[in-house]
This record gives sequence, structure tokens and C-alpha cells, in this order.
Amino acid sequence: MAIIVDCETLAIEGAEALTEPVSAPVNYKDPEKIAAYIAEKQRDQIEKAALYPYTSRIIALGYCYETDEVNRVEVINNEGREATVLREFWSAVVGPSGNVLPLVTFNGRAFDLPLLMVRSRLLGVPNAPELNVDRYRSPHPDLLDILTFRGALPARSLTWFATRFGLNTSDAFSGREIAQLYEDGNWDAIRSHCDSDVTLTRQLAERLGVVRRRMPVAAGGPF
Repeated sequence: MAIIVDCETLAIEGAEALTEPVSAPVNYKDPEKIAAYIAEKQRDQIEKAALYPYTSRIIALGYCYETDEVNRVEVINNEGREATVLREFWSAVVGPSGNVLPLVTFNGRAFDLPLLMVRSRLLGVPNAPELNVDRYRSPHPDLLDILTFRGALPARSLTWFATRFGLNTSDAFSGREIAQLYEDGNWDAIRSHCDSDVTLTRQLAERLGVVRRRMPVAAGGPF
């Protein structure tokens, strides 16, 4: 039994204070060009803070068991809620003997799985396991690794690969819009986008043979 997982993130408050010092190249002599270069690189760091586990927080966590017909998506507006959702998530994926069900993700080995562990540590979530994210030994299938033959081909987005496989990618929002949706308080849109990403990840996993295909139910029911 596998579980398909996707997270939506936002930079933590105070991420600016955690940026690395920036220096202009030694061949830059003009003070204005130096200042502009430093300002641009600092902006880049702040924009990327939402994509680094130690400077981001989870604002939506979506997942489904391999046999589920409907995805489970939790939207999260504060750290207390985040800790609760993480405890519930780990309870769903860790068995009584401590074994962790396979977690199927898109770029999860490099992002979602470390993110889930880091946020659990920072928030003191007691039942969080340590996941194996080794590129060659992890039991958790990463579709990006599979699609790019572990980096032999250039990486593309989830939507790009889904489109290439002929899947329906009609999500009204993109990951780049998450911060603005959060500012607007549009939690329904955040939930919808996360739900769409879980569905696309599952459908790609089905096409790649990572999980079993769900059998469609006829309009009149299974009988």
C-alpha cells in the first residue's frame, strides 16, 4: 500500500533575516551596479525561502492511499494547526511496528520528504519518523527521479510531465501563485491547487506503474 503526497509551502516570517551574505563579483566597480547586484541576489534568496525546508512552512498537505477514491487535503493557517496535521499524517503512514508506508511524490526526495521531517522536528511532532531519502536506496518513489532517469535528463515541472502524458492539467492556479493566494486569504484556491497536484502525481504514478490504476466506477454503481 502506497500513499501519494504533496505539500504547498510559504516562506516563514523573518526569512529575510536568514538569508546568506551576498557580495558582488570582484570585477564590479560601480557602486550602483554593486548595490543592484546585491539587492537582486537577496531578493532571489527570499523568493526561494518557500522552497527550502528550514525557511518554509506547510500551508497545505494533501495525500491519499493507493486505494482511496478521494484525496485528503488539509489547509494550515498557523503552526499549531501545522503540528496537528503532521501528527495525523504520520499516524496515517507509520504502521504499528514502526514501518513507514511508501510515500509517492514528485520531487519529494529533494523537497517534500525533507520538508515533512524538518517541520516535524521544529514543531516538536513526537511521532515523526526519519525517512530514507537516499537517491538509490529510498523506498519512497520519486516520480521526478524516475522520469529523468535520476537526473540524466533535465528536470521539468509536474504540470509539464503531466501534459506530456496527456493528463488533464486544468488547475486554475499554479504554484507560483500560492503566496498571493495566501495574502488574499483564498484557502479554497490553495486547497484546490494542492488537491490537483495530488491527483496529477497519482495519475503519473499510475502511468509509470508505481501504483495500481484505480478502476473507474460505472454511473449506475459497481453492480
